Amino acid sequence: MNKTMAAIMIFLIGPFFLGISQEKISEVAIISTIHGAHKINPNYSYDSLFNFVEKYNPDIIGVEIRKEDIDSSLAYLQNNYPFEMYESIKKYPAKKVVGFDWLGSELEGKGIPKHYWKEMSAIKILQGKLNQDSIISQKLSILEIIKKKKDKLILNASLFELNDGRYDLINFIYYEQLRTLLQGTEYLALADFYQQRDKHIAQNIIEIIKNNKGKRMIFLLGADHRDFTIKKVKGELGDHILLNNF
Repeated sequence: MNKTMAAIMIFLIGPFFLGISQEKISEVAIISTIHGAHKINPNYSYDSLFNFVEKYNPDIIGVEIRKEDIDSSLAYLQNNYPFEMYESIKKYPAKKVVGFDWLGSELEGKGIPKHYWKEMSAIKILQGKLNQDSIISQKLSILEIIKKKKDKLILNASLFELNDGRYDLINFIYYEQLRTLLQGTEYLALADFYQQRDKHIAQNIIEIIKNNKGKRMIFLLGADHRDFTIKKVKGELGDHILLNNF
């Protein structure tokens, strides 16, 4: 290739490579919240959570609300979701607040009926039956040691301590053991549902990240979902985003 041709090629493709190098990378933070326990944890109150969100100053806030419900009335959201989730919609009107939750295939694309949780949810009914089953409860008592570790962090850890990986590891062990102990019983459907919900939450978050390249995003989700979500996001997008991991 002569010098003139080389110069032409550099002129033509140079801006392309320059554009790639200057493309803004997406910044993502995935934060465990503790729902009602924010009221009683002195180190991780609602105020400390919202102060962190404000300091992080995201373009997009993802909350544990279904996308079907994100524009619903306050009364509807209060009946179905944790305070920190619907409060984020009210508190940050200038931000883009998006939902990523999943509550079962039977509710996809539909509103949640008024008495759904008490009278209609098959999962809630099965959870109640499990709580009354003394034989299975005895079998699951071995998990009490792990649960106490989880509860201690939930009730005492700061935002940074709850998101430093310790709770994620303990939570992973807990649900792996729960699935093992429920094998061969009707209650395995609970473990299946928990797993399916984690998969849908993680995939919904991944889609939001993919559709908002170059943005600064924060996702607020219940602490029990963070371990699975972090792993999936890292596995699929790890080389393409800046994941603010504690």
